[in-house]
Amino acid sequence: MIKHLQLYYRILLLLIFLSVSFNCLANPLKEQFTDSIKTDSPWYKKLSVIAEYQHFITVHHSHFNGGYAFVVYNPTTSFSMGLGIAYDYGRLHVDNGYNLWHMKIFPVLADFRYMPFPKWTVSPFAVADVGYSTFIKYEQEDPQHIEATRNVTDKGLYTFGGFGLLLKLSRNASLYTSTGFTGVHMSFNNEDVNPRGLAYRIGMKVNLK
Repeated sequence: MIKHLQLYYRILLLLIFLSVSFNCLANPLKEQFTDSIKTDSPWYKKLSVIAEYQHFITVHHSHFNGGYAFVVYNPTTSFSMGLGIAYDYGRLHVDNGYNLWHMKIFPVLADFRYMPFPKWTVSPFAVADVGYSTFIKYEQEDPQHIEATRNVTDKGLYTFGGFGLLLKLSRNASLYTSTGFTGVHMSFNNEDVNPRGLAYRIGMKVNLK
């Protein structure tokens, strides 16, 4: 896992360096590569959709894979906010001394993104998601086989926060990649089952117009 993290961060740092170098040395971007969302446009021309894939590794060394879909409103060229859903799946998560098999998580989320340099072809951005896991389902197995295996359904606060890079492919399409911290059941109760850890995301944004 450490080797994967080191490689990911090296690639991310290289992309940031190339982004800054390119945008500092290049001439002002041509009109076709500028952000097509104007602040005086009708509201329906400020809508976008975002689809993302996420892989995160928990502090318990379990792995989850998931998908995200958001409908986004862009009030300015730098800031966006949206609503969406997600789905995460982990084959095995060990927590509180139990083996938790086939964990499925379905949150409803609000998504917030800030991009300080919207005219850059490659731009850094910050992202924060907060929502509610409408269900967290899994099979709880006692590794000592003293207790019977049972099905559990839970729910709770879902969060994600991180940073990433956006690459503009055209006036209406962009690629995202980001890294941050995901928690699927955030609480102050140590007994709660809460897969949480470092997450990697990659996805695409398409402007609806």
